[in-house]
Order: sequence, then structure tokens, then C-alpha cells
Amino acid sequence: MLSRLFLLPKSLIFCLLFQNLGSALADTPPYFNDQKFENGEYGAYPMQKFRSSNVVAPHVNILSTHSRCDDGSYTMFNPRGSAVPPEARGPIILDSRGNMIWTITGYGQTYNLMAQMYRGQQYLTFWSGDDAIEGHGSGQYIMMDSSYKEVARFRAANGLAADLHEFRFTDAGTALITVYDVQPANLTPRGGSPDGYIWDSIFQEIDIETGKLLFQWRASEHFDLAESYHALGNRGSKGNPWDFFYINSVEKDPWGNYLISSRYTHTVSYIDGRSGDVIWVLGGRRNMFTDLSDGRATDFAFQHDARWHDNYSAISIFNNGAEASGRQETAHFSRAMKICVDTNYMTAKLDTQYINSQQISSSSQGSMQILPNGDVMVGYGYNAAFTEFAPNGVVLCETHFGAASRFHTGDVQSYRVMKFNWTGTPSTDPDIAVVNRSAYISWNGATEVHQWVLETGDERSAAGYQAEIRWQVVMKAKKTRFETKIELPLDLGPYIRIVALDTEGRSIGATKAARVEQLNMASSYKLGPADTQALPFLVFCVSLISFGLIYSWVVKVTRRSWKEQGYSKLTLDDV
Repeated sequence: MLSRLFLLPKSLIFCLLFQNLGSALADTPPYFNDQKFENGEYGAYPMQKFRSSNVVAPHVNILSTHSRCDDGSYTMFNPRGSAVPPEARGPIILDSRGNMIWTITGYGQTYNLMAQMYRGQQYLTFWSGDDAIEGHGSGQYIMMDSSYKEVARFRAANGLAADLHEFRFTDAGTALITVYDVQPANLTPRGGSPDGYIWDSIFQEIDIETGKLLFQWRASEHFDLAESYHALGNRGSKGNPWDFFYINSVEKDPWGNYLISSRYTHTVSYIDGRSGDVIWVLGGRRNMFTDLSDGRATDFAFQHDARWHDNYSAISIFNNGAEASGRQETAHFSRAMKICVDTNYMTAKLDTQYINSQQISSSSQGSMQILPNGDVMVGYGYNAAFTEFAPNGVVLCETHFGAASRFHTGDVQSYRVMKFNWTGTPSTDPDIAVVNRSAYISWNGATEVHQWVLETGDERSAAGYQAEIRWQVVMKAKKTRFETKIELPLDLGPYIRIVALDTEGRSIGATKAARVEQLNMASSYKLGPADTQALPFLVFCVSLISFGLIYSWVVKVTRRSWKEQGYSKLTLDDV
């Protein structure tokens, strides 16, 4: 048989050697500048599944990268949209290279994943609920500790519905939340009914420990309906209220006052924390600032995510510049902005703009976050993209988690995309699956795993095998992405386990001990993305192998027939 192998073409030998190439990796790395991804040839929302875990991860496309982005922090977002299946709509944590770190299901639609500090401890927070309420939400706020255990749920005070747009902790141990409430209003100044209805924007400050309401503010008590840029249209009834303000961010400063963003009035406003009075307004019809940048510091529209910076002398926003209802575009593309404000002289000046290389226009949602090193993380809301910029506005790293060909459709989106330091220490054990003498290991949420160690052992006594196993190290493997593959040797003892080590070589967790004889070394598994992509290659190899074997058999039979008929092979001397 070996001699016959050498009669086969070299391409056939190549296939024989590499016919299992498609399943060589436990999970596959992110795409890099892949035009097929951008064209939607892998679907509107490319995903990958794993052998050891049932989690579903986004399979992102990295368009550009830089070492500054690989700073040890993690990207957090909440994919949603018509192309995102229910099992993939949980909060997501990725590392700086686009690899899955953690997700969870069972919370329905989620928004606004963040890592926040409360009483010296870090927690994950996000909103969960019904988001199909005219762009608002009715749900609850979730708080998880570093082991991903849910430790608290919050709702809005006064029996109101907790909205999705904001859930932000303050240094005083309180939380700022947004609420939308239907209220009667005279809409005749906008051509509507005197007995009309509005969605009134509210923000509340609540005590995290007790849930007690500490402060509440209503937009309708401080802003006139005429200040809105949102068309009334056919809205204004009780069943279809008109949203004139649309609050989408709240932040509190050390003086007890609040900075809020209103999408539909194109304003960032400063609110007195005792009376609720409006101290000043930046942008919109009531703009109180002299623009030192020829209008570029105050001409933002439909913006999101207003935050203080530089010792409360600068404000960052995500300037959408376009509005989904009627496509009232005020700019050709969205951009993040840092605006310097002097509240003594009431001047505003555009400091820096952050513009995506593809000049994405996002009609809704979006975020801007200035990171501790000065870089800027920008999420594009309605479009499945996020970009990290240098402080001067140069693009460093750009990632898409949905096909660019499906931008502007709502197929794939995330309200915000943010970046945080985070240490995840799951209370669960690592997950393991054994397929064809290969072990696949993952640990959903674990950020501290550096190496996996395969150990084998035998029983010391007949009493309680797990506690009495003597473990010996077989091999070590560096953790690779979410799931790592380890080839199992043939000479294993009766039990195996895989131990997780941190960067100091300390054990931080282990799979449960398993009997080798109970492991299905030849088990089958559902084909994953890497396998399906390899199928055409495998079919070609099988066809080539079959042709080679048939050709070899035909040649052998023909030669035997010629020999039986008296023919002999000529040499050069016979010619």
C-alpha cells in the first residue's frame, strides 16, 4: 500500500495529510480586513460556536489595529437587531483582539453593559427588558459581581418604568437613571390637539442600597415644546404620544448638579441639583454660548452620551448628525466631539473631532468614551462598528461586528460600545469537551487564565475517587482565544482533568475529574463555521483520492492483461 501511495499525485498526498485542516482549531481568530465579511457573504451578523461551551460569539472583522489598543482592557457592548438571534443578544465582553471573553443569556434584550465601581468593588451593570416602546424601554437594571453572580436588580421609583438609556453610578453610592412617562399636553403650538399627549423625559437619582428616590427632574417643566426639532407628524394621542425631548444621558458633578443630553432639542444642559432649574444650555434653539469655532461647537444634532472632562472644562458627545424619522440629516456622517466650554465667559470651542475612516452616518444611538490613556472609544450605535482613536483623532483600531453592507438597516446594532478594565473570576468550573482524542477547554468569563495544564491520575484507594486521585502533569498549553485545543496522548491514566493557571502559575480552577474510559474519544459533533468552510476542500480531496485509487487499479489491471497476452515492456535498446 505504501508503494501505491507514492504513485499518487503530489496534490493527492497533500490532501491525505491535511484533509482535517478545517477542524484544526478550537475556535477561529477574527477576520482581518475581509471584504467578504463586509459584503455580507458570511451573513449580516457572523457568529461562531464552540465545542466546549454553548455560548454564541460574534465573529468580528478587524479593519485596522494598533498596539495602543491592546492595553489589557475589555470591550463591552450589547448586540441586537433583526439579524441577531435571541441566543446571541446577551451582553458581550471581548478582549482587545476581538476574542470572546464572556456572555450570558436569559435576560432577553439587554443594553448598556458597563463596569462600574460601588463601595470599592467593581460590578458589571446593564439594562434588561422590553425595548420596543417608541425607542424607549421598560425593564430593570442588573448588577453582577466579578463572579458573574447577580447581586441586585433595580427599578425606577414612583412606579415608573425603568428606561434603557442610562444607568450610571455616582461616587456617593447612588445611581442615575432615565424614565419616560406619558403626560397630557397642549400641542396646538405644533399644530396638534389641545388635548394631546407627550412622552415626558425624566431622570431620577436613587440610592443603590435602598432604592429610595433622592431627586427627580421632568423635561416638560423646564423646556418648551417649541424647542423640539422632532416633527409631530401623526403623533400626539394617548396611544401614540409625541416625544419632544428624548433624554439619553445623565451625569452628576461634585457640586451636585447634572449634565444631561436631549436628542430632540439638540442640547446639552446643566441642571441645578436642588431646584431643577436650567443653569445653561449648549446647542439647540436656546443655546447660551458664543461659538468660537464658527458654529462647529454648537451645531450638533440628535446627539448622545454627553460627559464632563478636563476638570469640568470640556464636554464629549457622540454627534449623530442625522435623525431616523424622516432622515433629517444635518451632516453627511456622524462624529464624536470634544468641546471646550468656559462657563464664566459662556464660550464654546471645538477641541477635537473623531471621524471614522468610512465616515459612518448613524441615525440613532452611539457613544464616546475618553479612556484613561487619552484614547477615545467610539461606538456607532445603529451601525455595527466601533473605533478607537488616538487623542488627536487618528484612527488606531477599527472593528465591525456586522456586515458594512447592512449598515443603516438596523440588522445589527449596539446602543453603546465601551471599554473597561475588568477582572472576571467565574464561580463555575471550566468547560471541557473531548472529540477524537482532542480536548477543548473554555471558561466563560475568566480573564485571568494564562495556561491550561492537562493532568492525569489514578486512585489511591477505593473510597471516593475524586478526593483520592494522585495527579501528575502531562503537558501545558497556553490559552488561545476563548477555547483552547489540547491533543490527548495515548498513555493516560484512568482519570484526567485540566487545570487553569494564572500568569504567576497559580491554580485558579479546574475541570471536574473524568474517567478516561468514559470519554468518547471518537465522538461526533455539530459542524462549526470552520468545518463548513472546509467542506468544499474535503470534498475535493475525497474526489481526488478516489480518482487516484481507481486510476492506480486500472493501470495495474491493464498491465496484467497485457502481460497475459504476451506483451512486454520495451526498453530504449529495443527501439
